[in-house]
Amino acid sequence: MLYQPSTMYHIYNQGNNRQQVFFNLDNYLFFLRKIRSHLLECTDILCYCLMPNHFQRHH
Repeated sequence: MLYQPSTMYHIYNQGNNRQQVFFNLDNYLFFLRKIRSHLLECTDILCYCLMPNHFQRHH
């Protein structure tokens, strides 16, 4: 996928068959650390939502 400059994207992912992807606090924190170390250098995140079986973000 080619991202266009100055465009907003809604990105989400869900566990298979709506299974959980986050099981405890450490899972959420690990995910947030990965976002910080890999995505914030190349994009702005306007908001995000982490739920036990999926995540969403708008950037």
